Amino acid sequence: MRLEPGEQVIVAARPHAGPLAGPVLLAVLTCALGGFALGYLGRDTVPAELAEWAPVLGPAVVLVVLLVLLRFCLPPVLRWNGTRYVLTNRRMIHRRGVLRRREHDLPLASIYQLEARQGIAERMQRSGTLRIDLGRDRIIDYPSVPEVHRFKSIVLATIEDLPMTVMFDGVDIEGSTGYDDEWSTDE
Repeated sequence: MRLEPGEQVIVAARPHAGPLAGPVLLAVLTCALGGFALGYLGRDTVPAELAEWAPVLGPAVVLVVLLVLLRFCLPPVLRWNGTRYVLTNRRMIHRRGVLRRREHDLPLASIYQLEARQGIAERMQRSGTLRIDLGRDRIIDYPSVPEVHRFKSIVLATIEDLPMTVMFDGVDIEGSTGYDDEWSTDE
């Protein structure tokens, strides 16, 4: 991630790990069932029909366990590890991807409205979805933001700290233009 001159990182966060509960539980159950199956096949009292197939069934169990882990457990963990939410003093950056990196930059001056959404489970974990409204029906959702209300307040505070020239396309509205005397209604 390349920062512009004068740009500083305020917050860099990974998505909340709550959505990883399912893949991790599946990995634990798969390994436990695979270990049980291998232990059962290695017993001395295994039925004769199974004992004949033990040299084939043992590697098959290991293969099935590896396939389940590689297909259903590892990809969500890698996606989670490859995702970042970065807030700088000028923009929000959403980076994601393991092999193909995608990065979405959003200037803070373009944010019209912020909304934090949480379900019951997300409230218990203090995470949620940060919904960013850019106006004209353009909405961006950042899912699984940790400490979503705190993150939202930091984004709002950062937007308030932006210079007014950034907010109004380079027009300096705070400076004195000399027109105040002409438009005065006190005369």
